[in-house]
Amino acid sequence: MYDFDTMDKRLLVFGFLFRVANRLQSKMDSQMKDLTAKQWFVILVLGLFEQPPTLKQLAAACDTSHQNTKQLVMKLSEKGFVTIHNDEKDGRAMRITASDKCVQWDKDNEQIAMQFIDDMYSGISMDEIADLSRSLMKIFENLDKINGGS
Repeated sequence: MYDFDTMDKRLLVFGFLFRVANRLQSKMDSQMKDLTAKQWFVILVLGLFEQPPTLKQLAAACDTSHQNTKQLVMKLSEKGFVTIHNDEKDGRAMRITASDKCVQWDKDNEQIAMQFIDDMYSGISMDEIADLSRSLMKIFENLDKINGGS
């Protein structure tokens, strides 16, 4: 088997990034009511905008394809969590807005979400979290540079 103590730590981190992503999605999907982890992430990112974003802007902020974001937004619309409307200046552009149901869901689940975050980071100091955050941002930037950008 593998000797993890002597293995290149970059390879360990590479593998754990996939494992953490899979486990995070699985745990969230099983514990969240009404939404999948990916749908919740879209709603979270949607809340970062001061004005309703276009689908293109939302996809860029989520760092995923226009098509994937559109599928998630359409599902969220079917569930009543977002509304989709054409941009006033550019009729081709779709703008996405969180619905009252979404805002209420956020309020109803805020404590559950914070408990999940607290449990996920249990035993990890704020300094370690800050280091991890900086490292992940650097990896993200490096991935952007590979082959000349996204």
